Amino acid sequence: MRVVVDANVLVSGLISPHGTPAAILRRWLDGQFTLLYSPALYEEYEDVLHRAWLHERLAGSPNLSAAYLEAIASLGEPVIGYADASGQVRDPFDEALLACALLGNADYLVTARRVALSPAASGDRDLLSLSSFRNTAIVTPAAFLAVLGALPPD
Repeated sequence: MRVVVDANVLVSGLISPHGTPAAILRRWLDGQFTLLYSPALYEEYEDVLHRAWLHERLAGSPNLSAAYLEAIASLGEPVIGYADASGQVRDPFDEALLACALLGNADYLVTARRVALSPAASGDRDLLSLSSFRNTAIVTPAAFLAVLGALPPD
């Protein structure tokens, strides 16, 4: 299974190790799906994982961000090229996610209803409102975890 994971899901999984996004990250590290990333998405991961407020939140695990970036680079599959996804959503970065999904022949794009990239962020549901893009289903972390076969304990 080929999957694009939005940066907000990655961050949520690092902040809360017992939630659905964290379960998705564990499933990826266990080899249950292939994580796709483009150069633009990797840059977004780097940017977000180096933000000061996140380092404060992860103070108990100071090397966690670096470990995940290394895992993405070594275990993920890079997607190179250009695909036009303009006009589908308001946020240009969301277009980059759609392009990555298209170029990588992704089965799923996993994104959250609320953006966790900064403490003051508001939600953007553009991607989820699409529900799919070409052959890629756009789903919440809970829906994707259900696809993988189990929900985490409450």
